[in-house]
Amino acid sequence: MHLKRWITALILIPIVIYTVGFSPSYFFYLFLIIVFFLGLKEFYNIISAPFLFQLLGYIISFLFFALIFKGSMYLFLFIVSLMLIIPMSFFILSSRSPDKEILQDIGMTMFSIIYITIPFCMLMIIYRHPDGKAWIFFLLCIVIFGDTGAFYFGRLIGKHKLHEKISPNKTWEGAIGGLLCSVISGLMFIKAFRLSDLSFSSICFLVFISIIAQLGDLAESFIKRSFNLKDSGSILPGHGGILDRIDSLLFTIPFLYGYIASR
Repeated sequence: MHLKRWITALILIPIVIYTVGFSPSYFFYLFLIIVFFLGLKEFYNIISAPFLFQLLGYIISFLFFALIFKGSMYLFLFIVSLMLIIPMSFFILSSRSPDKEILQDIGMTMFSIIYITIPFCMLMIIYRHPDGKAWIFFLLCIVIFGDTGAFYFGRLIGKHKLHEKISPNKTWEGAIGGLLCSVISGLMFIKAFRLSDLSFSSICFLVFISIIAQLGDLAESFIKRSFNLKDSGSILPGHGGILDRIDSLLFTIPFLYGYIASR
C-alpha cells in the first residue's frame, strides 16, 4: 500500500510540475479537461447515473470550459440555465410520465457540474493570472503536504475518530497533523516565492483554506459512503481514483479564486 502510494506520487508529481509550470498553455488546458472528465466519469459511476445524464453532464461541462477558455463570461448564466432547460425539455417532449427519479437524476447531474467542472474552470482563470502558476503550486503544496501529514500522523498516533460514519480511518490527531503540515508548508512557500505579504489576513486565509482542504476530503468520503464505496476508482494505485486525489482541490479552488479576485 505505502510503496504503491509513493511510486504513484513520484510519477505524478513531476508530470504535474511540468504541466503547470513549464508546458505550453494548451497542454495545461488539455490536462485539466482529462482530469475533470475522469472525475465526472468516476462520479457518475458512483451514483450509477443513466447514460443520458452522463452525456448531458459531459456536454455542459465542455460548454463551460469552452466558455471560460474564450472569455465569454456574459454567456455564463445562459449555460447554467441549460443545465435545467435541456433535460426538462427532453423529458417533456418525449412524453415521459412525471417521475421523481428523473428530477433526482437531473439534480445529481447539476451537482456534478457544480462540484467538479466549475472549480476546474476557476483553476483555468487562476492559471491566467500574472502569478497564477505560483498560486496553483501554492494550493497543491497545501493539499499535498496536508494530505500526507494527515495520513502519517493518523497512522502513527491517531486514536480518536474524526467522523467514523463518514471516514472510519480518519482521526483528530491526523487532522491536526495535516493542518500543521499544510500551514507550515504554505508559510514556507509564501516566504520562499514572495507570493504574498505574511500579514494577519494572509495567515488567517492559509489556516482557513487548510481546514477547507480537509472538509473537501470528508465531502468526497460522504459521497462514497452514501453509496457504500471505499474508493472512487482504481486508476491511481495506492491512492484510489481521480476523485480521491482531487477532492480537497474541489473545495479549495473556489476559495483561492475568491481570495485572488478580492486582492
